[in-house]
Amino acid sequence: MSRRRLWQALALGSLLGAWWLASAIGAEGRALPSPAAVARAALDELPHVGIWRDVAATVARVLVGVALAAVVGGLTGVALGTRRELWRAVEPAADFLRAIPPILTFPVFLLGLGYGDASRVAAISSGTFLLITLHVALALGRIPEERRDAARLLGLRGLRALRYLYVFEVLPALLLGVRLALAAGLVIAVVSEMLIGADAGLGARALSAQVGYRADLLWLVVLLAGGVGTLLSTAVARLERKLVHWC
Repeated sequence: MSRRRLWQALALGSLLGAWWLASAIGAEGRALPSPAAVARAALDELPHVGIWRDVAATVARVLVGVALAAVVGGLTGVALGTRRELWRAVEPAADFLRAIPPILTFPVFLLGLGYGDASRVAAISSGTFLLITLHVALALGRIPEERRDAARLLGLRGLRALRYLYVFEVLPALLLGVRLALAAGLVIAVVSEMLIGADAGLGARALSAQVGYRADLLWLVVLLAGGVGTLLSTAVARLERKLVHWC
């Protein structure tokens, strides 16, 4: 076993040990059931298609919302980052909007789009849009002026400048923004599913477990959400290693 694998195993074992100890000294496992209780809940629930439907519903909302944010945010970031005067003008407004908790926009979308998935996807997109925009704009803003001058002397404008010059800054920043947006989008999706009763989703499953005083099932949902977030982040990280080979 490699040293890295050994440290990973030790970290996992320490985490499970701390979890077991905390549940053993807790109030009859009401809030924190033992790992064995959660494992039993997993054996009961995971063979059924219902919980996987909830996972798929949440993942679909996150992917659609973040995809929209990546397209619009990436284009907006390029437009701002390549025009420094424009970026300086809108930066205070961008900082103000970034300070607003994304989930607070969900009721606004409920009023405008209704109680379906459109409002949840819109909340995810609006909550992750600035993450991507700011990463792309800041990356382009750090391009040395000498490179900009060289591009102008070579006659590179618009899409040609983006392809041959700016892509080396845009792509890493875009992928990093997407990784952060996926994590934030998962939070927004789960909370929005808990606030307004969704037909399916991890948030709806967690709310059902809480109402039924099923702490074991609630923690199973927590672990599933963590697993979903890790898989999404890992997928983007692998894509980044393949595409951003110059970093």
